[in-house]
Amino acid sequence: MALAALSSASISGCLTSALYKPRASDEVYTEQVGQLYVTADQKSLVVLGKKYHYVILVEPELLQAIRSGLHAKMQAEFLPVHVGMFKTLDGEFVLKIPGLGQLDPHELNEAQALGFVASAQQDALLHRYRIRGSRFESAKDITGFQGNTLNSTYTLQVSAYREKSKVTQVLLTPVTVTADGVLMILAAPLLPVAFMVAQPFRVK
Repeated sequence: MALAALSSASISGCLTSALYKPRASDEVYTEQVGQLYVTADQKSLVVLGKKYHYVILVEPELLQAIRSGLHAKMQAEFLPVHVGMFKTLDGEFVLKIPGLGQLDPHELNEAQALGFVASAQQDALLHRYRIRGSRFESAKDITGFQGNTLNSTYTLQVSAYREKSKVTQVLLTPVTVTADGVLMILAAPLLPVAFMVAQPFRVK
């Protein structure tokens, strides 16, 4: 499976050394993202930034929401993500269905069955998903190979642990591009999330 192979590759020597100027604080940056991919085994989401790639474990409940009839009403948002010492990432991903008064009883029941909770303050149904995974460094920017899954780009805010020494370890991305422009991860194709749904996310 892609996820198991990815973990194995990380342990078996995907680490290389890189140099940078020492700083006392975390590295803080943003990524503008316009596409989400899912691995062929549908166990991970892949976010491609210009310098970094993020492979995120998928909760089954998130896939159920993406495939549901409510998907066209949803807005997607990443809350700030932290990358730890060993390039592991942790954060939250939020799906929001705005307009409580505009949903019919069937839609409300479906949303509640998917784990959405009503927020009167935001006039919306919300579901927060914890995201866990790994950050990988890309040798070159391959964001040009992305399709147009989202209606527009969204911002991924990242704070990353920064070593105080001059030598640190980076994980090289397992994502590659074939000669005909197909995105692959460990010899398996990456599928745009749009293939799983009838309509794309709206972006908050």
